[in-house]
Amino acid sequence: MPRPQNSTRRAEPSARKHADSRLPFPGTCVAAHGGMTVRSLGPASASLVLMAAFLVGAGSAEVAVRTHDAVERVRQEREIGAAGQLVQLQLTSPDGEVLARPRLIAPAGKTAELVLHDPARPDEIRLALRVEASREPSGEIALRYDLWVPDRAVSARGQVSLTPGVEHEVSLGDGTLVASLLALPVPSAAFDAYLEAESARRGPGKTT
Repeated sequence: MPRPQNSTRRAEPSARKHADSRLPFPGTCVAAHGGMTVRSLGPASASLVLMAAFLVGAGSAEVAVRTHDAVERVRQEREIGAAGQLVQLQLTSPDGEVLARPRLIAPAGKTAELVLHDPARPDEIRLALRVEASREPSGEIALRYDLWVPDRAVSARGQVSLTPGVEHEVSLGDGTLVASLLALPVPSAAFDAYLEAESARRGPGKTT
């Protein structure tokens, strides 16, 4: 027996209900291409998104600040003369023999001292040196020094203005010794070149 035509009309709402039940969430629609679910954000969800965006932005700002601080710290560490001044003293006899070649770094505003002992007689002092160095506005290095060489009966004190990287000779003890003074800012490109030159001068296998 054929079914009454109005039975089909009664089935339509049921079919629509089953079709809606297959959607991921009630009230959502599926895009025609790709099957992507599009949902509208309520006030609470929008607030969470804005808060997350704020936190990400704050985190980025913090990273930027830390990066700037690190760069500034490195710049200050590499600022010319930030650590002090390298002072090299070379003592030679009148005939040109090198007797000693001590080096030390004099921090800005502080006195640096160095004492060399005789390797064969550790209790005996071969040389004592005290220096105070500072950079002048002109770029030159003002150096005050006190030097004592017991076995040559030489004791000297003085002040000189040195051009960085240029040796300055001073006669000591009525010509008994010749002191050659050299100073370089630490750190600096000139100091790096000095270290490379010293390494090449010593050569492989040499430590002094």
